[in-house]
Amino acid sequence: MKYLSLFSVFFVSVFLDGYSQNYSIETISPQLKDGVDAVTRYHSGSFEILSINKAKYSTKRVITIFNKDGNHNALLSVFYDNLRNINSLQALKYDSNGERVEKIKKSDFRDESAVSGGTFFDDSRVLWYDLRQDEFPYTIEYEYEISYKFLYSIPDWHFIDAYDESVEFSTYSVKSPESLAPRHKTSNANDPLITKEDGSVVINWTEKNISAISFEPYSSPLSDVAPKVILSPSTFQFEGYQGDMSTWSGVAQWQNSLNAGREELPTETVQKLKNMTSGMSDYEKIKAVYEYVQENTRYVSLQLGIGGFQPFPAKFVDEEGYGDCKALSFYTQSLLKSVGIKSHYTWVSAGNNPPSVDPDFPNDTFNHIILCVPNQGDTVWLECTSQIMPFGFLGDFTSDRDVFVVTEDGGKIVRTPAYSLEDNFQIIKSEVELFEDGNARISSNIQYSGLKYDNLVGVLNSGEEKQKKWLERNIKISSFILKEFEFQNNKNQIPTANLDAVLVARNLTSKSGTRYFLQPNLMNKNRFIPNKDSNRERKININYETAETDSIFYTLPESHVVEAFFEPVEISSQFGNYRAEISRLEDGRILYFRSFEQNKGQFDPSTYQDFVDFHKKIVRADKKRISFKKKT
Repeated sequence: MKYLSLFSVFFVSVFLDGYSQNYSIETISPQLKDGVDAVTRYHSGSFEILSINKAKYSTKRVITIFNKDGNHNALLSVFYDNLRNINSLQALKYDSNGERVEKIKKSDFRDESAVSGGTFFDDSRVLWYDLRQDEFPYTIEYEYEISYKFLYSIPDWHFIDAYDESVEFSTYSVKSPESLAPRHKTSNANDPLITKEDGSVVINWTEKNISAISFEPYSSPLSDVAPKVILSPSTFQFEGYQGDMSTWSGVAQWQNSLNAGREELPTETVQKLKNMTSGMSDYEKIKAVYEYVQENTRYVSLQLGIGGFQPFPAKFVDEEGYGDCKALSFYTQSLLKSVGIKSHYTWVSAGNNPPSVDPDFPNDTFNHIILCVPNQGDTVWLECTSQIMPFGFLGDFTSDRDVFVVTEDGGKIVRTPAYSLEDNFQIIKSEVELFEDGNARISSNIQYSGLKYDNLVGVLNSGEEKQKKWLERNIKISSFILKEFEFQNNKNQIPTANLDAVLVARNLTSKSGTRYFLQPNLMNKNRFIPNKDSNRERKININYETAETDSIFYTLPESHVVEAFFEPVEISSQFGNYRAEISRLEDGRILYFRSFEQNKGQFDPSTYQDFVDFHKKIVRADKKRISFKKKT
């Protein structure tokens, strides 16, 4: 790190504010503009900490957009609420020559609620404006300032925030009293310039001429590879609740202060739970309480100020029957406590590609709350917002990732369970009776387990009509009539589901001269081939492992005989294993057998073509045919 005087930083700031107003695309170097969707010409940000609970943030950005894929940059949205106020806002439009064509004032922006349909109450609002233009390229410029009434979080700075977009100049500075200096972590970028004078500290990051990063399938998210700065406060205050984020223990103590005194439950509810769980083992008690919560509450999102972090009192949830992830998890924790079971409130980043949690850099990158129940070393994890999720099953929404478990005496980073090859499987067994006209009657049983079950959980808990429509969309046979079906939902800790279905398929076989042809893989053809990428730079990430087995028994018309089978196919790779074969059974039936295992892991970029070839071979194998003809 380098140190500059405050005067030097001021001089740099003045120089940047005078950045050239020539926005013609002719001034962009070919290395930055060739083949990209957009180029950020200038981007500055400034965050100033004024006190333990006040700050302001200002930003200015100029970006040239070359095609429709870059248009998302022209949909400008600035959010505010009771704790964030938009002090100023304006935008400008420029044509391809860099000539200004329109100025948009704050009063021209549309002011709307930023609450989604699944949120019951939230004070978030947004000012937005559509800056898109009909002719490419074009340039937009915008700037705004926001004041904060809290210091819980500090805006991170992403020098690149989208694929196929380059940057000419980007700078970010943070100013604060030395006593409130935030912690920071720089990734894939230059170290900051730091100035200390008169009790203040200024930290500044600057990057120039950053080439675009191309999307690569099956890779880490852009935020992991692009240059960025992550910031987090040390001491902070949020609506009267003061905390210390410099250690994970301090973070846990702050959360515990928000939860303190809110676990009280109605006496009648406590007595009901004690009567209900009397004589049960601890595991049975945990399951009974979880299912009680599922039966008596529903999820409603409620986000307002400190309410975005503090759960509703357990008594409120008990009486009203609803809550968000915080409230329902805390309510479940309170119920478990009332029957003698200890559990821990847990922060988690839910969804795909969760960010890793740095044990040496406490900050809040989480978006969801679940519950961790130690259960004497046999830990049970509870997703408390779902009325349909099986007890103890997290699914791919929160499994296999770092979480922050809040304990009474601090907190710790642990990892939620990962589901294995033995957990995640799909087994298809079918009996197919082929008729002379090419049609067929098919009776199938399909078993789904683990993450394969997770993909089906919504369907399992919907009505019969919706289940029928789902099957008609997802059974991979070109033309059929679904005659009957039944789902069975086995809500174990590793849940399974069974589907029994009977259908009549039309024109399952094709005819050429005297020969009939059939693709024996009926319902599980792999059609996916990864996109080509000859310049792969990042590792291949496969986040979970699964297994599939298909056994399909064919009964041909008595007047027909198989003419040719295909040779067995075996494909082995570090990415997985595949096998397909067909054989004649003693009773005259034909058996098609297929197995596929997908391996989990990170693989070297140099193997990407092998990854593509692996899937190409599977797609070809799944299309293999057999031929048969009438007996002579």
